[in-house]
Amino acid sequence: MFKRTVFLLLLCAGVASAADINFLIMPDEVIGPISPYIYGINDKDPVDTHTTVRRLGGNRMTGYNWVNNASNAGSDWHQTSDDWMCAQNLRYTDCDKPGSMIKQFVEQSQKFGLDSLITVPMAGYVAADKLGEVSEAEKAPSKRWKSIAFHKKGKFTLTPNPNDPVVYEDEFINYLVQNFKTAAEGGVKFYDLDNETAIWQGTHPRIHPKKTEYWEMVNKTEGLATNILLVDPTAMIFGPVCYGWSEFMTLQDAPDSKELNATFGTYLDFYLEQMKVLEQRHKKRLLHVLDLHWYPEAQGGGKRITENDISPDSIEARLQAPRSLWDPGYVEKSWITQASPMGKPIQLLPWIKEKIDKHYPGTKMSFTEYDYGAGDHVSGGLAQADVLGLFGKFGVFLATYWGDLKTYNKAALKIYRNYDGKNSSFGDTSVSSATEDVIQTSVYAATDSKNPGTLWVVVLNKNQKDSLHGKFKFKATETYKTYEAYGFDSKSADIKLVKNGNIDKDHFDYSLPPLSATLFVCH
Repeated sequence: MFKRTVFLLLLCAGVASAADINFLIMPDEVIGPISPYIYGINDKDPVDTHTTVRRLGGNRMTGYNWVNNASNAGSDWHQTSDDWMCAQNLRYTDCDKPGSMIKQFVEQSQKFGLDSLITVPMAGYVAADKLGEVSEAEKAPSKRWKSIAFHKKGKFTLTPNPNDPVVYEDEFINYLVQNFKTAAEGGVKFYDLDNETAIWQGTHPRIHPKKTEYWEMVNKTEGLATNILLVDPTAMIFGPVCYGWSEFMTLQDAPDSKELNATFGTYLDFYLEQMKVLEQRHKKRLLHVLDLHWYPEAQGGGKRITENDISPDSIEARLQAPRSLWDPGYVEKSWITQASPMGKPIQLLPWIKEKIDKHYPGTKMSFTEYDYGAGDHVSGGLAQADVLGLFGKFGVFLATYWGDLKTYNKAALKIYRNYDGKNSSFGDTSVSSATEDVIQTSVYAATDSKNPGTLWVVVLNKNQKDSLHGKFKFKATETYKTYEAYGFDSKSADIKLVKNGNIDKDHFDYSLPPLSATLFVCH
C-alpha cells in the first residue's frame, strides 16, 4: 500500500470531485508469482471459464470405495450408501468397475486441459455396498463397510476383488499411476487427505462416531501420505482439509485440544509443527500444501452472506467480506470477530502465512472450498473476483470454488482467465497497486513473464449506486500507451470489450460503473 502523502501530491495536481478515486499502479514493484492453480473449481463442467484445476472432494469422498465406486452420503442424506456420486452427480458409466469414477474424472479433466486434485479417504472405513441407508446398528465395523489400509503388503492389482474385506489406498494410487503415469509425467498431481476431518463425528457418524483428535490426525496423515509418496514420489500432498474457523483453532473442540493448545496455541500451529517433525523423521516432506476451506461467516442485516440474500445490507456485507482475508482495519460482523478479544480483524491470509513461516516454512497454502454466496448476482461475482485477486497477491498456491458455476461466478473466473473469449488471461506476476478507498474499490495488477510490455489491472467498483471517476497513475520505467477495457456489471454477467483508450504519458481517467469489474489490458 502506498502512503496518504502520495495521494495528496496527486490531488494537488488538480481539483478532485467527491466521486474521484485515485489509483496508483507500480509495475516495477514485483510482489511475486501468481499460481495458475488459484483459478480452479470442484467437480463441475468448467464451460468457457478456462480454469486450471478440478478437485474431486466433499463429504462423499470420506466413504468412497474405489473398488466398487460406492460412496456414503453421511448426514447429508440419511447415511445412504449408493451409486449417486458416480452415476448421477458425475453421470459416469461402468460404475461397478474398479476405479472407473476416478478414471473418468481425470480423463474428463484432461480433456478440458485441467489438472486434478483427488481426495483419498482416511477416516477408517468406506462403503461396502450401494444398498441405501445405513442404520445406527450397522455402523462400522459391520458388513455395510470395508476397512481401509494405507499399505498393501502383497502385489498391487488393477482389478481388486470387491469381496475382499480391506480396501487399500496405496493400491488406489497405483491404479491412477498405471492409468495416467506419475504426477511428474502428466498424471494426477495433487492428493487431498480426506475432507473436513474435524467434523467426521457429525458428517459420518457411522464411520467415525467419536470426535477426531490432534494426534489421530498426525498418525493418519503420516500413514497415508507416506504410502501415497511411495507409489508416486512426485505427487503433492494436501492436508488437513479444515472446514473453517473452529477447526483451525481447536479441531472442533477435539478432546486433546485444551491440553495441546496450551503449548501450541491453535490446531493449525500444532499440525504444522508436527508435519515438520514428520519430515525430519522420514527425510522428506509428507505435507506440501496446507489445505483449508473458507465459507465466510460475515453477516449483513442479520443474514449470513452465503445465504444468497441480495438485500442492500447483505450485498454490502458480501462486497466487504473479502477484506477479512487481509485488512487490519476491517472487522466483519460475525461470531468469529465477536468471540475474539476486542473484536479483532481476522486477516486470514497473513495469519496463516505467519503460522507457516513459524512452524513449517516452505509449506504452500490452498483453499479447496470457498464461496461468498449469490453466484447469480453481481455482488457474488465481485466478491469472488476480489478473492481471486487476493489469492494471487498473497501467494495462495491453489483454490477451487465449491458449487455450481452460476452466471456471475463464471464472470469472476473469466475476467482473469478468458476475458476476450479467446482464453486470454491475467498476468502471472503480481505487481504493486493501490487504491485510496478500499471500501468502495479494489485493485489488482499483474505483468507476465511470457508477454513483456503488457500490464493487466483489475478494478472493482463496490458502490451500489454511483459511478466512480477513476484516476489512474502509473509509476513505471516503461511507458504504457494504450489500453483495452473489458468488464461486467449489474446489467450483465457477460464480459464485453467496453473501450479502447489512450494513456497520457503516465495516467488516464475512466468512469467505473456502479457494481462493476473492469479489466484494463495496458500496452
